[in-house]
Amino acid sequence: MSDYTPASVVATLSAIARQIDEKAAEIGELDRAAVETRQAHKRAYARAFLTAEGAMDVRRYQAEEDTAELALAAELAEQVLRAGREALRVLRDRLEVGRSVGSIMKMEWAS
Repeated sequence: MSDYTPASVVATLSAIARQIDEKAAEIGELDRAAVETRQAHKRAYARAFLTAEGAMDVRRYQAEEDTAELALAAELAEQVLRAGREALRVLRDRLEVGRSVGSIMKMEWAS
């Protein structure tokens, strides 16, 4: 721990706080993209279902097949959003660790 200085601890905590702000903004964008992708899939599915012919099951399966790529895109957008939220959680954990290190260093510097 002797490699830490008050300035390095403050710099590290400041960098993590900036990363948290950036990740939070990114998550907002990812959330919007996930919603838009999910809604695009729903609209395409509804159109495909309404234009398909045959029994209800046939129409449903045809609509699923016709919109499979959009369904995958929506699921992938959700996965990216979950990964972003996890990254934010990790950054917050790092900030807490940094605060703990700062407290320990403060006690060490005082003695």
